[in-house]
Amino acid sequence: MGAAILSGVASLVSTASADQVVTTPNGTWDAYPGQSATYSAAVQQPINADGSSNFKANGRAVIPVKFALSQGTGPFVFASIGSDTSADNDYSYLSFTPNATVTFNQITQLSAVYSFTQGNCGGGSLRWSVRVSPTQSVFIYYGDYPNFGNCTSPTQSGTNLIGLSDLRYDTTQVGGTFYDTYAHAQALIGNTPIIRVSLVLDSGWQADQIVTLTSATVATGTFSDTFIPGPVTPRTPICPTSQALIGITKVSTSPTGDVNEPMTIQPQDNDGIYRIVDCKYMYNLATSSLMGAGTYDVYATIDGTTFHVATFDLK
Repeated sequence: MGAAILSGVASLVSTASADQVVTTPNGTWDAYPGQSATYSAAVQQPINADGSSNFKANGRAVIPVKFALSQGTGPFVFASIGSDTSADNDYSYLSFTPNATVTFNQITQLSAVYSFTQGNCGGGSLRWSVRVSPTQSVFIYYGDYPNFGNCTSPTQSGTNLIGLSDLRYDTTQVGGTFYDTYAHAQALIGNTPIIRVSLVLDSGWQADQIVTLTSATVATGTFSDTFIPGPVTPRTPICPTSQALIGITKVSTSPTGDVNEPMTIQPQDNDGIYRIVDCKYMYNLATSSLMGAGTYDVYATIDGTTFHVATFDLK
């Protein structure tokens, strides 16, 4: 098998890196990171669930890693975090792409029901982006003029940002100015078909932002389309069908206690992918692929979400 499955995974990752896509009769909503599945593992023998299993570091032996899977649905994530080293949570967006031609003038409503649980507007977001070409958008900022740095007191949750009389329309990419009016935005691109409209949060570089997004609405003269995140659901046992990748992290060089598990000699797996056997994930992990005596954590990754499976010692 080799060391290819050894990884630097150190903690549970709660969200997937892929977008969440929802199709409606009027178009398609695309959210990043959106709402993703959550997983938990119930490890099976010969590995004890309490992490007390200790195997002999015999180069010919394998450790059968077998677990049952439970799956649920996590919360909708809308955040921009700049205080950590991860690039995966620097921004969030919710985009709507209509399935028929819609011009800027035909948009009658852009609104979001939200609450900030950390931070506030600032640094250019929260905002709506109305894209009319691959490189051109009109930005409509939440917050108070002229810095757009406060949209919680008073809140602008539920406010329709189309047609307001103030200067929160940024038309610099379409030949206008940063502080512009809705009327001038109409004059510049009113009859231009839009590509998509997006609600964007990406100012974590200035201060962390975490938003509870309850809904977002895009409306025209012919339709009104509202995105509502689905409910959080508890994890329940399922018979898995998705591919799961194995990851191993050595967390200590000092195993605990004496060898208490039998040596198993059987064909080892070597591709880093769990097999599905009797509605459970299975991987025959060769002790020769591990880095000597110590304590190891085993993980699984499904659709970009990584979760802990088991802990064991090798002595």
